[in-house]
Amino acid sequence: MGNIRMQTIQAVLFDFDDTLQDREAAYRAYCAAFLEEFFPGIPAKEKAARVDEMEARINGGYRKREEYFPELIELWDWREHPPVEFLCCHFNEHYGEHVALFSDAVPTIQLLKAQGYRLGVVSNGPSVLQNKKLDTAGIRSFFDGVVVSGDYGIHKPDKRLFDLAAQQLGVPNEACLFVGDHPVNDIQGAIGAGMHAVWMNYGLFAGQRTPGVPEITRLSQLPALLE
Repeated sequence: MGNIRMQTIQAVLFDFDDTLQDREAAYRAYCAAFLEEFFPGIPAKEKAARVDEMEARINGGYRKREEYFPELIELWDWREHPPVEFLCCHFNEHYGEHVALFSDAVPTIQLLKAQGYRLGVVSNGPSVLQNKKLDTAGIRSFFDGVVVSGDYGIHKPDKRLFDLAAQQLGVPNEACLFVGDHPVNDIQGAIGAGMHAVWMNYGLFAGQRTPGVPEITRLSQLPALLE
């Protein structure tokens, strides 16, 4: 775990899923609520199996919903299902009601804020979904800037999304540290935008290191990199 010269960093930006929250835990909570709504009264064992099936097929959240739900419909022989378009909208509108922040997320954010860093979030995903996650988590007020790809029609690793975040925070890109789990969208994207990067070694991309980039496995390790 390498060090970053603290005097060069004025702002710390975060990805959301598998950086500030445990995406799998949050998604499984959504799956349980989804099954309760559309399959009320199914036996607990079958419900648990279907939660596993939903989680196994979403590919860490990167699966296209238009492919995902037809596969579930066929798997479950769901004959009286709502339209796929409805299910996709349901995903975007309700998944964000279920969050699972890492236990050290808020304490770390509060510590960095107390130390004078500007803070931000840069997250890929539909506007309603990603913004609802932040609001449900109750952490939006900690951040000086929030950039959701769905609000702008551009997505990480596009340099322009990182530029927007730095502009919101009022600091140059080279004075920003970005923390995220995705080796391309987060790490290569941030570096390509002229930012420093710290890789969160967790979740779907665990073990896929980027040479020369410091890594953490818990957010509480982050302040030590800035000392």
